[in-house]
Amino acid sequence: MSNVFSQLHPQLQSFIEERGWNPTPIQEAALPDLSVGKNRLLIAPTGSGKTLAAVLPLLHRCKVEEWDPLAILYITPLRALNRDVDRRLAELSEVLELRFGLRHGDTSTSERARQVRKPPHLLVTTPETFQLMFTGHRLRGLLSSVKAVIIDEVHDLAGSERGWQLRLGLERLEALSGQRLQRIGLSATVGNPKQVAEWMATDSCLPINAPAERSTVLSVETAPPLPEDEVGAIEMRLSPRAHATFRLLAELVEKDPPCLVFVNSRNAAETVAQRLQTMAPQLNIGVHHGSLAAETRQEMEENIRNGSLHALICTSSLELGIDVGSIQKIVQLESPRSVDRMLQRVGRADHRIGGIGRGHLLAWETDGIAEAAVVAHRSHMGYIEDVEWRKRPYSIAANQIMLMAHSFKVVPIDEVHETFANAEQFGNWERKDTETMLAVLSDRWLLRYAIDVNERPWYR
Repeated sequence: MSNVFSQLHPQLQSFIEERGWNPTPIQEAALPDLSVGKNRLLIAPTGSGKTLAAVLPLLHRCKVEEWDPLAILYITPLRALNRDVDRRLAELSEVLELRFGLRHGDTSTSERARQVRKPPHLLVTTPETFQLMFTGHRLRGLLSSVKAVIIDEVHDLAGSERGWQLRLGLERLEALSGQRLQRIGLSATVGNPKQVAEWMATDSCLPINAPAERSTVLSVETAPPLPEDEVGAIEMRLSPRAHATFRLLAELVEKDPPCLVFVNSRNAAETVAQRLQTMAPQLNIGVHHGSLAAETRQEMEENIRNGSLHALICTSSLELGIDVGSIQKIVQLESPRSVDRMLQRVGRADHRIGGIGRGHLLAWETDGIAEAAVVAHRSHMGYIEDVEWRKRPYSIAANQIMLMAHSFKVVPIDEVHETFANAEQFGNWERKDTETMLAVLSDRWLLRYAIDVNERPWYR
């Protein structure tokens, strides 16, 4: 083996050779840096092997350097993405005789207890579950041995409160372990890679952009209302143009199944599925969103993979990096409102290197058609919006302080201050800012604090 895979552990090399894998551009660019512990943000199109580019060198280091479990955290924003990663990484871990675990809101109590008794070397989890792990003393003991963290779909997290909580959580994790973590971010759609790399690890993380052969074909469509739409619109309480667009949606689904139909809210998912099933009863339609039971979501994911569904109506719950099988096209009902979201969704179609992401944007109102046309044009041109975040989110600071107090009962103010001072969102954060936040929380009887520990008796 004469490529970058030759740097990996012999057992990994044998596994890769048996499957005939060749390194993708992002893997060739990233493996040398990640194998020596550098922080990197990996940017490459969907289906280009970013997950393996990050995981292979970390599993190699875990085996060669004999890292104790828990050694690697893989953080993803969606539970569906957790399960998708689970299928791919469990086998890789077993090759090196390393343990693999999955932990999120759907994980059973018995599995959680087993993970505490026999920790995995690689744990896939969500940002919220990661934060909750700080609250138990046994789980904190596991976190103290973590050497590396992978953040999947970092663009989705960095611009939201979930990401701000996660970023502070990483600072707390470093303080807990007493060592610098290797940080790796993954994304297909980042408009400002340098800034997002700094968000991950100030001054020590660099972006690696490795374009791969993949194209996107989007069409913006609507349907003129026919006489039958005038009648159907009255029965379904829609405008004739909306009814005509739903009729077009049914035709697209029946012509080339299976396909994913993306909508912008959970209520819309249920409504669209009901209307589509009413208009085309011969179609087998499923629904997927975050409010459904775990068993239902998993059943829908498996049904779309095996082709038993004509269409799956879904929200962003199936948007990020998830391999849903042989999907040849997606349909977006009304504008997704952003280019990065459109590219993520159309990336579910023909999910491979060299694939063509085909998608139909359907709208019926004039404003909606115009907005969809702009999003489609900018998607073709690759004009991705910058990831933005709010500076000094005080609500996040208050939440993290309460979590620290709840977890440790007594926390030195210097440790609290250092957590914020090291985070990108809290630039120029001073000691007086920390004390002001503590004073606000103390005034509301949420906690008690003292600048001088000798000024307050322990029993008070």
